[in-house]
Amino acid sequence: MFVREKANDEYGNTMGYVFVGEGNLKEYYGSKPMSIKWELNEPMPHYLWKDAAKLRIG
Repeated sequence: MFVREKANDEYGNTMGYVFVGEGNLKEYYGSKPMSIKWELNEPMPHYLWKDAAKLRIG
C-alpha cells in the first residue's frame, strides 16, 4: 500500500507516495467519498506512526 498525506505541498509541487507495506481489503462503504478499511500484512514501520496518527479518521 502506498499512501500520501495530500496531493500537493505548500509550493504546489506533487507530493510523493510512501510504501507502508502489503495489505488486504477488509471492508468498504459509501460513495463520494468512499471509505475503505485495509489490514496490513505486517505492522506499519515505527517511523511512520506519528504522521499516520494524524491521518486516521474515525
